[in-house]
Amino acid sequence: MTESIELGQKVKIHSEILGEDRELIVRLPETYATTKQRYPLLYMLDANYTMFFANDVLTTGFLRWVNKIPEVILIGVLNTDRERDMIPVQVEEKETSGGSDKFLRFFTDELKPTIDSSYRTTNYSVLYGASNAGLFTIYAQLIRPDIFNSVIASSPTIGWCHELIHNLAEETFRSKQFQNKLYMIYGKYDYDRVTEYVPNFAKLLEEKAPDGYRWAVKRIDDEGHVPYTSLYDGLRFVFPQRSEKG
Repeated sequence: MTESIELGQKVKIHSEILGEDRELIVRLPETYATTKQRYPLLYMLDANYTMFFANDVLTTGFLRWVNKIPEVILIGVLNTDRERDMIPVQVEEKETSGGSDKFLRFFTDELKPTIDSSYRTTNYSVLYGASNAGLFTIYAQLIRPDIFNSVIASSPTIGWCHELIHNLAEETFRSKQFQNKLYMIYGKYDYDRVTEYVPNFAKLLEEKAPDGYRWAVKRIDDEGHVPYTSLYDGLRFVFPQRSEKG
């Protein structure tokens, strides 16, 4: 006898901002149907990559099982044009890049309100992305710290627009209240646009991040691009220390 394992329910919403339909994978906590509890949100970018998304779902489930994180509503966001949405500026190597502002408006004005009205959510949300999507998570939090309480950026390709990210960080830290968390992780043998720029961004955070901002960066010496433990390590940082399941 075989039994299929579902990663979640596929949901489609139409975006007026992007002018297209967008697909999501929604995975509800085990207790959702039997309680009236509200849950924090974990948004995962790049949900098209089924193997990676499946690993992330299992990672989240394991951390919950051993009581390291609370139950969360998991929202996987599938791509249509990844380079357009994830890279904030136009770069020569990526023909359609530069559309992150629109994608962020889709998130804040359409996607998040739809999720909040459809499910029992709290006001706490975590955004996780890797590579170019990791770059987007940092960009999104700097632009809208009120929307994304915590972001996990695995191998963020800051090198595409390092000056923009640095300038945004300095401006945001001066002008906005910041009680957020950021976790960055990458490998020693990562892409140059990661290894050459994440340390510089970390130095800026050391010098100018406000007191309310909790951040951490981890380099794994025997890993390359997007270390396997990225989400595990990131969620352990984001959520307060909890005891092991007895």
